This record gives sequence, C-alpha cells and structure tokens, in this order.
Amino acid sequence: MLTDRYPYFFGPAHAAREATAAAFRATGTIHERVAGLAGAGLLEPTDVRGLAVTRWHLAHADALTDLAFIVQELGTFPLVTAGGFADVVTDARAGRSVVAFGLTEPDAGSDVRALATQAVRHGDGYRLTGVKHFISNAPDADRATVFARLDTGSPQETIACFLVEGPAATPQRVAGHSIGRFDFLDTPARLVSLKGLGLAFATLERCRPTVGLAAMGMAQRAFDETVRHVNTRRQFGAPLAAMPVVQSRVADMALELEAGTLTALHACWRRDTAGLGERTGYESAIGKVTATEAAQRIIDTAVQLHGGLGVEEDSVVQKLYRDIRPLRIYEGATDVLKTVIAGRWLEGS
Repeated sequence: MLTDRYPYFFGPAHAAREATAAAFRATGTIHERVAGLAGAGLLEPTDVRGLAVTRWHLAHADALTDLAFIVQELGTFPLVTAGGFADVVTDARAGRSVVAFGLTEPDAGSDVRALATQAVRHGDGYRLTGVKHFISNAPDADRATVFARLDTGSPQETIACFLVEGPAATPQRVAGHSIGRFDFLDTPARLVSLKGLGLAFATLERCRPTVGLAAMGMAQRAFDETVRHVNTRRQFGAPLAAMPVVQSRVADMALELEAGTLTALHACWRRDTAGLGERTGYESAIGKVTATEAAQRIIDTAVQLHGGLGVEEDSVVQKLYRDIRPLRIYEGATDVLKTVIAGRWLEGS
C-alpha cells in the first residue's frame, strides 16, 4: 500500500480510501464502472493525493476503470469550481451520469489557446459549433463540460466553459480506452463560466500529477508479473532469475518504480499544500513526465523478459504495453511539458 510505504505523504483519510480502491474491481460498460465506483464511495470529493492513490490501484487492476474514474473528476471539477451545478455534480458522484471533459480539438491539443469551437448567444442560452476529438468517455457521455470561444464584444474573444446535455459522439478507436469525437453544430449549451481558460488549466493542474500514479500502478503490475515469471520460468537448467542480466534488468525496473512513484507523489503533495492562487505546474510537469516515461521503460522491459509470451494477445504485459502509451500524451504530452520545465530555468523559453 502506498500509504504504508510512503506515510510522510499521507494521512488517515488517504489510507482508508486506498484500502477501498485496492479492493475495488469492476467490469462492463463505462456506465457500469462509474456506477460501481460511486457505490464504493470512490467518486466522493477528495484531494489530489486521494485521487492519486485511487488511480494507482485502479490502473494496477484495469486501465479502463481508471479512465472511467478520472474522467468523472475532469468533467465535474470545473462545475464544482464555478458553482451553480449541484444537481449535475450530485448525479455524477452518485454514478447516475457520465460527464466528459471536452477540451482537445483537431488543431488545438497541447495549445489550448488555439481552440476554434465557437459559442454564440441564443435566447437565454448558447449554441456551440465546432469539433472536439480524442475525448475520453465521449461515446458514453450523458453530459460534457466543453470549452469554446465566445465573442463578448471585447477586443479579444473569451474562452468560456459550457455544459452540453446528451452530446452525440462518434467513437474513435484507441486501444484500451473509450474515446470519441463531438461534432457540434448549433448545439444548445449552458454557460458554466466566462473564465473557461482558467478553469481548464486549474482542472489539468489538479489532475495531471495523478497521471503519474496511474502510470506507476500499471508499471507495478508489469513488475509483479515479471518477478513471478523470471522466478518460475526455467532456461538452461535454472530459473531466469539466476541470470545476472535478468537480475540487472529487474533492478533497473525497481529503481525506476521508486523514482517515478516518489516524484509523482511529491507533485501531488505540492498541489495539495499549495497556497491560495499558487501555481504548481513545474512540479506537476516533472511528476507526470518522470513517472510516465519510467513506466513505459518498465513495461517494455517486462515484455522483453517475458519473451514470446510477452507479445501474446492474452498476455497481461502486452495489454499494459498498449495501455501505458497514451499516458505519455494526454493531459500534457512529454515534449510539451519539457518546455514548461525548461521555462523555469531558461530565459526566452
């Protein structure tokens, strides 16, 4: 348990939540998984470290359940922060609805300020026109928190946040994920906040360091599978674990696990203990990049040490290899986050 191994990051409430997450298992559709998470109390409000320990265990068991969990947080956090949408938040936390987070566009991935989706006033509400793609849980979404440009008559357009009911989605095929595309054409929407850009950044800053813990959960699963395999698989009259080269590989995996977990946990702790208005984007970037890149290497080594068994379609490590790859892209791609890290130290960056 993370709260036992690293007690200086956590309190009693985190330990209780981790015990629940460790015991949780779910299958079925995204709606069924969300309902199960709600029934276990895992969709109740918590801090970033609470999200992190939950994600570690969910991702260790099943990447799709982890996705169902964190997208509920992404979709509802802007509503909680803005206020006035208690009914929607209550439904989401009770597992009665799936709420997606509609930010990414074909020409606006990491560059959030390049959003092209437009919002226009229509009677007492608004209408949206534009495209959102690679949206997690979009095919299953009952509602979506969507960010779009709104012409307020000022010299610069405002990026505002809206709530769309029953958005129609087109599925996009991404391994191990429920991903889709929203095509908005004069689609009715409710205004959440005119400070949409700030809401989007605040949501990502809260959730981004937890991606690192999801990655470490997957990496730990790969490590567990590998230790079991090399201790039982025999080659040349001895277990694979007796070979010095295998021992070196396993040691490298353990080193990366510790470094990635500690760095990501530190980022979560910094977000939770930050002062009012304090930004923690630097620590968040370091935590996510360190953990997700380490997890990719750990899982790649796991596949290698499993040999042919590692690339069988039913192999756990083969599935983890597919599941880990998107984490190095979403909520801040590694190469983009490196510019955030460099910007802390280099003039003009």
